[in-house]
Amino acid sequence: MNGIKMNELHELISHWHEAEFEYNETTYVLQPEVNDEKTYLVIWDCTPDAAKCIAKHEIGNEGDIPETAIDAVLSEKCFNGKSFLEIEKDITVTVIY
Repeated sequence: MNGIKMNELHELISHWHEAEFEYNETTYVLQPEVNDEKTYLVIWDCTPDAAKCIAKHEIGNEGDIPETAIDAVLSEKCFNGKSFLEIEKDITVTVIY
């Protein structure tokens, strides 16, 4: 992964930060999100005019985001049959919020 190390990404996400990253010329966002009074950790494909949620895992809304929830989202095969962990070397993190 370019721009940040995996352990740093885990640490920041666990403290409710968001990460914007690029893979194959597409921008994505990994972020916590509240929907229908539940809190989720999600990955959004930010393609203009076609943005969509491609991975979603429910998390609690108190304290840090659990490592198991982060691993669950990063392990979903939502990038043409591959997970974030499988394509990690080809990802560039561009912004941390």
